[in-house]
Amino acid sequence: MKCLRVCPVTAAVLAAFSVPSFAAAPDDSPTSTIVVTATRQATRIAETLADVTVIGREEIARAGVADLTEFLGRQPGLQFYSNGGPGKTAGLIVRGASASQSLVLVDGMRIGSATSGGASLEHLSLDDIERIEIVRGPASALYGADAIGGVIQIFTRRATEPFAADAFAGVGTYGMQEYAAGVSGKNGAFSGGLRVTHQETNGYSAINDPVKQPYSYDPDDDGYRRNSFAANFGWKIADGHALELTALQNNGRSWYDGGIGFDSHTDVKVASYGASLRDRFAENWVSTLRLGRSVDDSRDYAMWNPTGMTFRTEQDQASWQNDVRIGPGSLMLGAEWLQQQAKAEGSFDQSRTINALFAGWSAHYGAQRVQLNVRRDDNSQFGAHTTGTAAWGWQFAEAWRVRVGGGTSFRAPTFNDLYYPGYSNPNLKAEQGRSVETAVVWESGEAKASLTAYRNRVSDQIALDETWTPQNIAHAELDGVTAEAGNTFGAFVVDGSLDWLHARNPDTDTQLARRAEWQGAFNARYVQDAWRAGVEVRYVGDRYDDAANLHKLDAYTLVNLVANWKLMPQTQLEVRLDNLFDEQYETVRGYGTAGRSIFAGLRFSTR
Repeated sequence: MKCLRVCPVTAAVLAAFSVPSFAAAPDDSPTSTIVVTATRQATRIAETLADVTVIGREEIARAGVADLTEFLGRQPGLQFYSNGGPGKTAGLIVRGASASQSLVLVDGMRIGSATSGGASLEHLSLDDIERIEIVRGPASALYGADAIGGVIQIFTRRATEPFAADAFAGVGTYGMQEYAAGVSGKNGAFSGGLRVTHQETNGYSAINDPVKQPYSYDPDDDGYRRNSFAANFGWKIADGHALELTALQNNGRSWYDGGIGFDSHTDVKVASYGASLRDRFAENWVSTLRLGRSVDDSRDYAMWNPTGMTFRTEQDQASWQNDVRIGPGSLMLGAEWLQQQAKAEGSFDQSRTINALFAGWSAHYGAQRVQLNVRRDDNSQFGAHTTGTAAWGWQFAEAWRVRVGGGTSFRAPTFNDLYYPGYSNPNLKAEQGRSVETAVVWESGEAKASLTAYRNRVSDQIALDETWTPQNIAHAELDGVTAEAGNTFGAFVVDGSLDWLHARNPDTDTQLARRAEWQGAFNARYVQDAWRAGVEVRYVGDRYDDAANLHKLDAYTLVNLVANWKLMPQTQLEVRLDNLFDEQYETVRGYGTAGRSIFAGLRFSTR
């Protein structure tokens, strides 16, 4: 499941964030993969003290037409649900934490909705993404509110050659069509790139059961279409000084079932714009200044609001981070400013400001490594919150290492929780999390295995009472174990994972909704010079769709096949067959999922 090798494009993406790493590793070894999100500093994956997955461009391309939420939900420790197919409201569960309890970043800038909570990942194009880093476990001491379950950071594609161009066209079941094209280049001190994508599908009925969802059922197909563009511009002002501008925007329309008699749909815009200035003021001191804005804007048309109702979140952000190498480690000092403006048409128009200071220390002491982080967020609505993390790792043998860590986290209530008429509570407190974890990792050449155990306690969790009003009435116990392994046997590459999750509300002794206790995955690929083929198997155990545990969702197993054939050096044919055995299953009670489906496309690239 993990992409362990770093490619030239990845190196370019990370250049704007890099500070010196301290332990040598061969450039072509799996342990030389660089990650940023786990420490906010460029660090080799073998030296991180967090549970991290790095997904590279090759694995992203194999995902076919899966939306980003579903694709991420296939990763160890993550689960997902969707209200009826591509472009529909979806949620990602990291280590049992709710969709609003994990943070999403795009090129260092947070995105998401401050009205409903969570990020609209279902509207982001996989074609725009070069790399994804997943950090499981609390990270509020690095990034502030919402990082109770973890952090997902998306890196968009960058120029790595004097000139490069690529294009893709594909068609599939359910009237699926996808087209993409991009150009990029570097010339002297300047670099840049532009990508455009289009996707559309006829879809299927978002709700497939009139008994389970009687008020919203409508037997028509619910399609989706999306257009996106991504652009970047880089300027090396002088040695050690670089400026970068980025823009990512996705516009879509998603049809859904809102009852017979009206063509219910939502128009959505998800965008992120950023600028970063990186200055190396001394050999051991790197300063990075980032400015950005993200937008999550939706206008909903249904029979109860036929002229439309807008929900809009704007997040303006600024951060200044300083990385100073001192002796065996690196000191990090920084400050952030965030202003969130949220509007629900006809209901509320509110804003809040968060000012933060953060510090960190990461260092090697022989075979041991430590990481310490502390952060203080001053929220204009909820006052100050101080969070921290501490972790220790030991490379006690050439192929073996262990790590132990813990941290605190918090999440502020959404604006809907606080202000939505009839269904809000202005007296809500922030949720608080406390977590510990331990892991043992074995790695030798291409072979790797790991076992991670974690325990997270969330207090003052926000839940709806019997009148559908949010209250600080619940607690959550999130305990789990994740086992992963993978190896290469000649032309065969295999990997797999198994997750056990105990996610419960101890106050009611019930399982948290839509969390499977068991899930597993197995992947095998056969790789030759001109072609490759693979199989993916994913198992998700029984879950409940509701907090009271009255409605069970049955376990399911999906088998997918994927194949690529290089027709010529710059052109390849890609074919993907999903749900080979036409499994009938649900991720949300009464909502449809795709049956057996096929997607084929032709990809051209000068790289």
